[in-house]
Amino acid sequence: MPIDNDFFPSFSEQEFARRRRTIRASMQEKGLDCLIIYGAYSYAGTDTGSVNVVYLSNYAGINHSYVVFPVEEAPTLIICNSNHLPNARDISVIEDVRSGGLDLVDGLGQRLKELRLETGNIGIVGPLPTWWTHTIPVEHHDYIKQSFPHARLQVVTQWYENFRLLKSDEEIALMEKAGALTDLAYEELFRATRPGVRHTDLRRIIEGVAGRVGGKYPFSHVSSTSMADPRQIYPDFYPTHRTVAAGEVVMTELALGYGLYFGKIWGTYFVGEPTREYRRLFEMAVAVHDEAIRELKPGMTGRDVNQWIERFREAGYVAANAAPLVNGWSTYNHAPHFGAIEGTPDASIRAYPKDLDFILQPGHCVGIRSYPISPDMKQAVWMGTTCVMTKDGLKKLHACPVNQLRVVAQT
Repeated sequence: MPIDNDFFPSFSEQEFARRRRTIRASMQEKGLDCLIIYGAYSYAGTDTGSVNVVYLSNYAGINHSYVVFPVEEAPTLIICNSNHLPNARDISVIEDVRSGGLDLVDGLGQRLKELRLETGNIGIVGPLPTWWTHTIPVEHHDYIKQSFPHARLQVVTQWYENFRLLKSDEEIALMEKAGALTDLAYEELFRATRPGVRHTDLRRIIEGVAGRVGGKYPFSHVSSTSMADPRQIYPDFYPTHRTVAAGEVVMTELALGYGLYFGKIWGTYFVGEPTREYRRLFEMAVAVHDEAIRELKPGMTGRDVNQWIERFREAGYVAANAAPLVNGWSTYNHAPHFGAIEGTPDASIRAYPKDLDFILQPGHCVGIRSYPISPDMKQAVWMGTTCVMTKDGLKKLHACPVNQLRVVAQT
């Protein structure tokens, strides 16, 4: 068994066996001889990234790594640095851990040759969920095509992701623990907010909460703007030394957890009593947020969800397509992505047509984010809660009262 650590939570042997067994059964149905799963990229926090590699290996190499996962033989984890091998072997659930050189291709090619995949059907899994279309570096793709010209390559990231989306009981238990950690950080952030405190100092509170209990965070947003003369409707990803002032609205997005399992809270609160328009925005956000959590049930699709987001339009507001009412959340943003008003500005992430037919099932983790925006795109509030779908409906992973109007004293 892996040695306990603060980076990769130890699931049971049965949990990892379930993952391997389920994926291999589907590989046989698809006629796949092997998967090459690429790991890279994290956000800007203390997480390790490489979510698709970690799912089978329980380890992420620095810079990048591969899991070679044949349909029958033992899997292999290939990392860059040979001096990291002892540590990787202590932590990973894969026994065959190798160094593949800094660019990985030598080790990758050697393992594919050992598996006699010169004419094999190889599935490529990219490093991130399918919100992004990254797969493997072009240099790696060219190397495989040149070294294995008769192999058949196909991208299967979305197929692979679908296994990760349905959470086991062990995974849900870890998500619940992550939710409690995120609640704790949000409360400490709220209590520390006062006129004069720097946005960057508020972020450090989040870092400190995670560090105290061996948790991680992929990112956090926090910033404030004047309610009388608002300058932003989305909190800063990289908080600055700008300070909180009286009469401002504070917007936050916090994600904390363990391994690559995170809770996430979207919270808005006020330094002094909110103006009439901000109060109206907040009340609209509460109505949509609470109704969605109360009414969403297994079997519903993106087409069903749009009924709630239309309430924003009816009230004279817009909603950002890049921030839908429902999006998958557990190990970074992932499917589903639905609940946005067609034609709304800021469509930096398109509402994928396939997500309109995505069927919510027990075991899916989603964020419910209610985010009304004024038509001039100058005023907004948001609130959001991470939930898990059960057979009876959504179960909140947070106790944090984001749907309660909260005011920080101005002095």
